[in-house]
Amino acid sequence: MSGWSTLERYEPSLDEGKLDLYVAELVKWNKAIRLVGPSDADGIRLQVVDSLLPLLVERPRFPLLDIGSGAGLPAIPLAIASPGQPITCLEPRIKRVSFLNNAVRVLGLTGVRVVEGRAGGGEPAPGLFASFNCVTARAVSDVPTLLGWAAPYLAQGGEVLLGRGGDDDAPRVGGWRVSRLSEYPSPEGVGRRFVVGYRRDP
Repeated sequence: MSGWSTLERYEPSLDEGKLDLYVAELVKWNKAIRLVGPSDADGIRLQVVDSLLPLLVERPRFPLLDIGSGAGLPAIPLAIASPGQPITCLEPRIKRVSFLNNAVRVLGLTGVRVVEGRAGGGEPAPGLFASFNCVTARAVSDVPTLLGWAAPYLAQGGEVLLGRGGDDDAPRVGGWRVSRLSEYPSPEGVGRRFVVGYRRDP
């Protein structure tokens, strides 16, 4: 399966026009800034589907933080699928911050803010400490490291929700418990896919 039809199974009211516009912006910006691996619209579309699908299979609670947002995957597609919900993109690289701000403006995404900053290795950016019901990230680091980065941003009872590939669906990490785990039909050619949630042990 590929294309927006894969997503529509979980979100029938999805705004395909905004997703197409987002892909077009990625194609344009990717010529100057290496935002994603594929350079063609079809390849980028597959990445969009692969990043958003786990968050449609297992819905996050908002407000949500996307660590290392980069090209905006999954935060921007999630904002399109969840209009008006509070989503924060945390990204340390200024050129990618510029792209994210442009995408928010061009797509007219309300509720989305972009923060220049890096998770891990220091204090959370001002106003972000213990502020989020959900933290997510895509292809940023290994799970134990990512959970460590996410911990300061989680509100009481908050959850880290991740898309996973391969057979190691839910690595066990000390101090954390697996709160949910689902395998779902993946886009064609990307292998097995899971979504896994983690919560801190009481």
